[in-house]
Order: sequence, then C-alpha cells, then structure tokens
Amino acid sequence: MSRRDRVSEKKRRPAETFAGLLAILLILCFALPADADYRVRRKTPSHVVDAAINRNPPIMGENTIRIEIRDAGGRILTGARVSVNYYMPPMPGMVPMNYTIPAAPDGSGYTAKMNFIMTGPWNIVIRVESGGSPWRVTFPIDVR
Repeated sequence: MSRRDRVSEKKRRPAETFAGLLAILLILCFALPADADYRVRRKTPSHVVDAAINRNPPIMGENTIRIEIRDAGGRILTGARVSVNYYMPPMPGMVPMNYTIPAAPDGSGYTAKMNFIMTGPWNIVIRVESGGSPWRVTFPIDVR
C-alpha cells in the first residue's frame, strides 16, 4: 500500500465513523419505545396517588385516566369512592369548562374517561372518599 493510499484511508475514517454512529443513533431512537402514558404521582400525608393518562401529551378528545391509590404503608386502597374533576382555568370571555366524572373500580385501581373539548391548560382534581374522610390531589396538564 502506497503512502497516498494510507493517507486517503485515514481521511475517510472519521466520515465513516460519524456515519456509523449516526446510523446507530437513528436505530436506537426508533427502536426504544417511548413512554406512552402521561404519568403523575402526588403524595398526601397518608396516601400516594399514581395517575396515568393514556396519551402523552394528553390530546383534545377522549383520554383514559387510570388511578392507583396506596396508603402510607404501601397497601392498595380499594373500595373507595373516586371521582375525577377536570377543568380549564377561567379565562375572560369564555364559558367555564368544568366536568366531574366517577372513576370506576378496575383491578387494583380506578379508571375514567375524560373528554377534553379544547387544547390548552387544564387542571385535574382526583377526589377520594374512603372511611368517611374525603381528600383530594390536584395536578395541571397541557392538552394538545
């Protein structure tokens, strides 16, 4: 191999390396699954609430929320009355958008279907009544 061939071979290596790394990066981006759910965890002094919305980000139209509630000891709370209140913060000149739906027991948690009629900021309030004492957790979302 002549000196000229060795020099041109060295010049190609960085370009080939870059192309190889780019190909690996693209494969990883498409091969790794994205987290399909929008997940939120809220804590109270006596409970932990995990909520998952089946779209990430939540979209205009129907979205399913799944709620799991655990007590301070980590035991799943069943038999509670759970409702989901979702509303868009008040805006001047707009009709209030405020909806409350019951969450049905589903396995170790609760599920409900929310129908967002508009894109933008919304607040979700999960209300729980268990053992005669009501409590709630709140979190904001951005519907697209």
